[in-house]
Amino acid sequence: MNDYTALAGPAYFLLIAVEVWRARKRRLPLYRLNDAVNDISTGLLMQLGVLAFGGLIIASYVGVYQFFRLWDWASDSGWTFFACFVAVDIAYYFFHRLSHEINFLWAAHIVHHQSEDYNLAVALRQSALQPFFAAIFYLPLAVIGFPPEVFFICGSINTIYQFWLHTRMIGDLGPLEAVFVTPSHHRVHHGRNPIYLDRNHGGTFIVWDRLFGTFEKEAEE
Repeated sequence: MNDYTALAGPAYFLLIAVEVWRARKRRLPLYRLNDAVNDISTGLLMQLGVLAFGGLIIASYVGVYQFFRLWDWASDSGWTFFACFVAVDIAYYFFHRLSHEINFLWAAHIVHHQSEDYNLAVALRQSALQPFFAAIFYLPLAVIGFPPEVFFICGSINTIYQFWLHTRMIGDLGPLEAVFVTPSHHRVHHGRNPIYLDRNHGGTFIVWDRLFGTFEKEAEE
């Protein structure tokens, strides 16, 4: 099974280069070399961990799917992909939210929040342990019966989507703000302002934050 998040690496670095160029052109202090190096280094460390031990994540999902699934979903159905993607995003919401509320999970997730900058490179700043903690929250999707190939594609898309959220150069996106997580929503999530703490945990859809009481609109930088 392909790791689409790793395959997206060249696009990540291209977009980072574009943001650096635009920031310099507009004279915006968005990047510091030492911080960006830390962002990229932790991302590479996470990928090395997944490369070495990612088979355990795949094996755990496939094992639960083979022996404990309750339903069978057609892997070639558009409805299966849609339902699985929504389920992945719900699972991610609760993993992300609990990573802010439970110290054991926060010990890994805090790596992503340690930068004092906010730019596309910060999206790469991830803990090497986080993929393994997150995998536990996705096992119920195997019980529901989403085929492994569908789950891993949906999970990759969900992760790739979150990359572009880490920018200060995109403002309010109007009607899209009501349904999807946008850079504005995610800036709130990374903010240290008291009203922003532990808010906007969604990955792709902001509706979960609105439903479960963790939504906060961006009102101040």
